[in-house]
Amino acid sequence: MPTRAWIVPGPEWKRAAAQLQAIENRLPRWIEEEVDEALKPVVARAKAAAMHTEVQGGPAGHTGLRSRVAASVGVRKGISTKSTAYFRIFTEMANQAELPIPRGLDSPKGWRHPLFGDKNFWFQSRPVRPGWFTDTIADSADEIERAIANALDRAALMDF
Repeated sequence: MPTRAWIVPGPEWKRAAAQLQAIENRLPRWIEEEVDEALKPVVARAKAAAMHTEVQGGPAGHTGLRSRVAASVGVRKGISTKSTAYFRIFTEMANQAELPIPRGLDSPKGWRHPLFGDKNFWFQSRPVRPGWFTDTIADSADEIERAIANALDRAALMDF
């Protein structure tokens, strides 16, 4: 005949469960803050690179285009449908007509646009040195990976 046993959890079980719940609630927020800190210098470098991008045959003077591109750099974080965390460094221009410009500044092909808004005369703008975005992010990949790995290592040693 089988023997049955019941375990009645005492106060130490309840305390341990409460502590584990507190860790579960705080850890994702803490890791997200660490990732934010790791990405701040990368985003700052991408913004600076946008400000220093030169365009071949561009009009004399400043139109504020590079400032708008730099301001469009941001970070999006979330959880995918497969429950994996991700982050994405992106550009998102506020003006719909300017959406192709960040990619155009990053590509040797550049981008086409009406010259000073005149849709009868289209102009091809090309960056002098493409890669302001992709090169900056690629050059920062090791730094980002190291910062996230360090944050996870610190989290493993934390006493919540």
